Amino acid sequence: MSQKLYNQLLQGHQGLAAGTMRDVILPAILGKETDEMLYWIGKDLARVYPVATSEDLIYLTNQLGFGRLVQRKKSNTSQIWRLTGPIVKERIQRNDEETSFGLECGFLAQEIEFQLGTVAESKVFDLHRDYVEILVQNDPLSSADNEHTEMVTFIDIDRPDKEPHDKKETSLFGLKRKKKGKKEEAAKDSTKKD
Repeated sequence: MSQKLYNQLLQGHQGLAAGTMRDVILPAILGKETDEMLYWIGKDLARVYPVATSEDLIYLTNQLGFGRLVQRKKSNTSQIWRLTGPIVKERIQRNDEETSFGLECGFLAQEIEFQLGTVAESKVFDLHRDYVEILVQNDPLSSADNEHTEMVTFIDIDRPDKEPHDKKETSLFGLKRKKKGKKEEAAKDSTKKD
């Protein structure tokens, strides 16, 4: 198996170094917990590279070497994303049902959580021979109010089809707090006047 794996990774789109790290070393270190641990690593990765739009998410996913990301369906509470491309196809064909997409699931969940401002979770929805579909579910009533999402600075993705702009620090919850604060101040001011 070692010669076959070596040849597959060496000749594959992922490359020997990245493929060995992702599909050999990490599973060896993480053992039975590989999928769960990669999910949390994916969420942490999204915190390093938060993006403000679906278009930027699609582009960044490709830049990171995860594959080509396409949004298949979207509703108020869920989204289905398809991850395709030579890297995805090779990974699935090499390990079939053992292929972990925990990293990608965690990454998508955190990015969507940043963009929507609500708690989001994801899981592999459907695994095919040459692509994987990931279901991201969010609860519009559950605000993602924690230290990771309270204040996020979205990165500016280097895309040839996009003009560069200044990075803006965006608070997902700051607007609500500011409005509440202004109402409280107005109430205090009217009380002082009376």
